[in-house]
Amino acid sequence: MAGEFGAFIDAKRRGRAPDGKDIMLKDIADAMDKTATYLSDIVKGRRNPPEMDLLEKIAAVLHLNDEEKAEMFDLAGRDRNEVSPDLPEYIMDEDLPHARTALRKAKEKGMGDDFWKKVYESIDDKE
Repeated sequence: MAGEFGAFIDAKRRGRAPDGKDIMLKDIADAMDKTATYLSDIVKGRRNPPEMDLLEKIAAVLHLNDEEKAEMFDLAGRDRNEVSPDLPEYIMDEDLPHARTALRKAKEKGMGDDFWKKVYESIDDKE
């Protein structure tokens, strides 16, 4: 049974070829330098989503915009039961100890999505 990541990839390949047809799994797999069977196993939920470098290749072939790419990363992380693969490097950056401290403090205090929405909006206002 396909996980959320596989369902996302399957949906996003529909109608995205230059001629308006579906992008074939084989074309995505070729860009990843993997077999179509390997990718099919991912799409069907029999294998975990790939690592970051291969996710970037999938995003390029599918012509994902920034929001779609972020959603793909989130789904890959969720299906792997890990943090989204685009975030660990930032979270663990030695120059950002307050990022880790803030995450831990928010977790300890049980801060919910309403809190993080305000944080997001505050960051968005700085642009």
